Amino acid sequence: MTNYYDSNANGFIATTRDVDMSDARERFLAAVPARADGPARILDAGSGSGRDALAFRVSGYDVKAFDAAPAMVAATQAHSAVETRLMRFEDFAWEHSLEGIWACASLLHVADAELPGVVDRLADHLVPDGALYLSFKRGTGERVKDGRRFTDMTSETLAALLDRSGVFGEPDIWESRDCRPDRAFEVWVNAVVVKR
Repeated sequence: MTNYYDSNANGFIATTRDVDMSDARERFLAAVPARADGPARILDAGSGSGRDALAFRVSGYDVKAFDAAPAMVAATQAHSAVETRLMRFEDFAWEHSLEGIWACASLLHVADAELPGVVDRLADHLVPDGALYLSFKRGTGERVKDGRRFTDMTSETLAALLDRSGVFGEPDIWESRDCRPDRAFEVWVNAVVVKR
């Protein structure tokens, strides 16, 4: 999996770094709770090019990031100037709790069987009322494309995944078109959910 992103780093960064994700970011940030003793802490989980980590940092948040591909870790650090760690979702652990976790087009590479445990681990690292954003390509089941595994979701299967954890309130789920000009035919299923 990481080999694809390391081998195709320049092309991936070129096609994703300038994609306008402001609508999704705004929906997410509206759910991120304030912190009394400093800026809210946001983790960009599967940070890719560093596009969103930079946007959150510029907006005044305390941002950290991680990615499973060394080339993406380097890209995020270079572009966003935030601390970025080399880590897989399956091995996720953090030393403190977070007000928000942003997993944009990243959890879709986790195997379906692993997703409930990964979502639980992410939830464990959120403060009460902390917000999680996640997005998947619309579809059903698992598939492999260009050497990458994808787990696709519908609004219904994503709602069921979030409900299974038992710690989130009612999710805000919506569909959106891919913002890349050559991918407008692709549909994404997005969710913002808040820890009870």
